[in-house]
Amino acid sequence: MNVTDMQQLPANRGQVRIQVPTLAYQQGTVQCTIYDAQQVPVRMIPLEAGHARGVYTLQLATLPAGKYTVQVKGQQLDVKLEQ
Repeated sequence: MNVTDMQQLPANRGQVRIQVPTLAYQQGTVQCTIYDAQQVPVRMIPLEAGHARGVYTLQLATLPAGKYTVQVKGQQLDVKLEQ
């Protein structure tokens, strides 16, 4: 894994916490898209770039538990959501 790679961090149930290091040094709003296991987009979340260390907590309590793919600026990360 590269230090610029997106990764999942521990989070509370109903949340997915991600780190996108490249966003820590950017400005503006970036689109985050959540895809279900069939690669259908189920949520689009605008992220404000420039957060410390590029860490974001995504509130996904309305989605069923399972595996999802998070896409931010061309990077994709498979994540697991627990309810």
